Amino acid sequence: MNPEFYLPRTLYSDNIFYNESELLASSNFIVVLAEPGGGKTRLLNSLAIQLQTGNISANKFFHIGSSSFNKHIVIDAFDELAKIDSSGIYRLLGKVSDLQPSVVLLSSRSSEWDDACTKSFTDFFGCKPLVVRMEPFNSIEQQQLFKNYVPKKDFKTFQDEVARFDLEPLLPNPQFLQLFAVAYIASEGKFTNKHSIFEHTIEYLAKEYNPNISPKGELPFEGKIKFAEDVFAKLLLSGSEGVSLSDINSERLYPQLDSLIFGESQIENILSTRLFKPGDKADQHQPVHKIISEYCAAKYLTKRLTSDNNRLSLSQCLSIIAPNSTVRDELRGLLSWMAALGSKPIQEAVIDLDPYAVLTDGDPSQLLGRVNVLYSSFIRPTWVAR
Repeated sequence: MNPEFYLPRTLYSDNIFYNESELLASSNFIVVLAEPGGGKTRLLNSLAIQLQTGNISANKFFHIGSSSFNKHIVIDAFDELAKIDSSGIYRLLGKVSDLQPSVVLLSSRSSEWDDACTKSFTDFFGCKPLVVRMEPFNSIEQQQLFKNYVPKKDFKTFQDEVARFDLEPLLPNPQFLQLFAVAYIASEGKFTNKHSIFEHTIEYLAKEYNPNISPKGELPFEGKIKFAEDVFAKLLLSGSEGVSLSDINSERLYPQLDSLIFGESQIENILSTRLFKPGDKADQHQPVHKIISEYCAAKYLTKRLTSDNNRLSLSQCLSIIAPNSTVRDELRGLLSWMAALGSKPIQEAVIDLDPYAVLTDGDPSQLLGRVNVLYSSFIRPTWVAR
């Protein structure tokens, strides 16, 4: 696999389509919207290069600002800031406008950007932004991406296998396509269910396949997964982006790894797996993708909640995920996998909070018998009404 492989994107607004260079020529103020894993960060990296500037996350810009930017400012993942601080958009836009940029590019999940955000943007910059969406990858582009991940496998056979689980509509999303491709190889071309797809993927990401790397002193891959699950749970619940290995690069968004898990001399082994990717600084590391960290974190929490020596109650856990019984948007994926992987009481509590998250983000096939009946009673009336 070539990690530098990139397919230029097509974007659209009001039935007008743009390639990347056309987009930059069309407006100086642009907002890019897409679903999670849709490729926003790769796109903004490409646009930043064309503008001869850098790409920084909204969280990082908000907390530390930047004096290194020229008049072209590219800010990724506005939605992550919006989830943590509902007033964050105003302060972020204020910080950006103070720099008097000539070009501003923002990216966000479409669910976190509305007309009020567009109005706020206009108020700060005196110009309405061009709000565009990313055109999904078509079948030919999906095949090109697949061939980069697994060049020796047949795309049509893979596509048919994904379709068996009604997951084919997710293939236009490049992160899901990569996830399924990895699971496809790990399961030798046959999936059992959505849960098994993630299990195979995470095992594959945790294993060391380089024969030149000595296993001496290394954690077994099961140990790496166990610690990664623990770390991912703490990062998600705290709203952090990743971990740091040094005091100098440690900050709220990148807590020091040793502060998350105490007394484990081999904990740094998890950072050498493909479960993590490099952060902005040399000593910073992020989960490879949120959908992976959500699944792993759910496994950690469900095991912890059913452990004999557990000191964390289900009500305590849910009070963090859903304060005042309102699920934090950024934790819906975590919650849905807790239903798929948890015991009957966990499943019932999750369904009571957010049954549709279980349908859209988790694996309803894993629900236990009576819970499945309860789940169906929540969902069916809406289906019938449609």
